[in-house]
Amino acid sequence: MNNEQPNRESLSASIIDSWSEGVCKPPSVALRSVHNVINRYLKVTQPDMIDGLSSGNVDIIVYLDHHKGEDVFPQDIEQRFGITRSTSCRVLGLMERKGLIAREPVPHDARMKRIVLTEQSRTIATMLRENAESMERVLLRGLDDDDIRGFMHVLDVMQTNLVASGKLGDSRQYPSLDLCEPADGPDHTAGDGMNDDEEDRKEEQ
Repeated sequence: MNNEQPNRESLSASIIDSWSEGVCKPPSVALRSVHNVINRYLKVTQPDMIDGLSSGNVDIIVYLDHHKGEDVFPQDIEQRFGITRSTSCRVLGLMERKGLIAREPVPHDARMKRIVLTEQSRTIATMLRENAESMERVLLRGLDDDDIRGFMHVLDVMQTNLVASGKLGDSRQYPSLDLCEPADGPDHTAGDGMNDDEEDRKEEQ
């Protein structure tokens, strides 16, 4: 397989003309369109339990659920979502008053308090995960494993091309998008279907 990255010269002139003439969407626009449809689908199918919760609250619940069994502190939330200490104090304080999180002392240092989900939030996290998994099954209907692996590889190449331009900063912020295979072979899909979109939310409104 040719590992050279594609350039304008390698693209068919008819494809480029079709984009410039508005006959069809360029890949970047098509990706944004699918992204918007996914977000809308998740919004209209979301569990009733999260009505009234901000997207910031939901994202923190999902993050804590992904890291259950680990000690998570406010500074971890700040680093993960790129928010300030004052914002994390405000957001986490509101979540605690809503009964969404609790703070527990850690055995090795009672002065430190880790953030944990309440029973209410664990239920919300489970419902969100199930809804996301259901959405993935609808999204991928009619595609086989090879189709999905090929598509994920194409996405990975697209992202790599943009990161390689050197205009986006630290490339470690953009890990590979290739489909992860579980250790026991390619017959099962990995992951929980949840989708983090940091640019859509930095702080709770």
